[in-house]
Amino acid sequence: MNYEKLMKHNPTSYGIIVNSIGQNIEFYEHPLKGDEFPVIIVCHELKLADYTDFMETDDMIASHKEYEPSFVEKKLFIGGFEY
Repeated sequence: MNYEKLMKHNPTSYGIIVNSIGQNIEFYEHPLKGDEFPVIIVCHELKLADYTDFMETDDMIASHKEYEPSFVEKKLFIGGFEY
């Protein structure tokens, strides 16, 4: 997903977490499709954005970190698995 193009649409933020590798991860609603579309994950420091299959952020921000998002080598990982 194109980070710059997404941010030009001023999407609505669902919130921010700091993941276990120190990245600030922000969750966004799709700027055109709203909450009818899965959550978008963004790391502003890396200027990366990607889609998920999640309709809510609950599992991704839970304390057990089973579905914690991160970006590694410009790829999105959720719970340690490449997305």
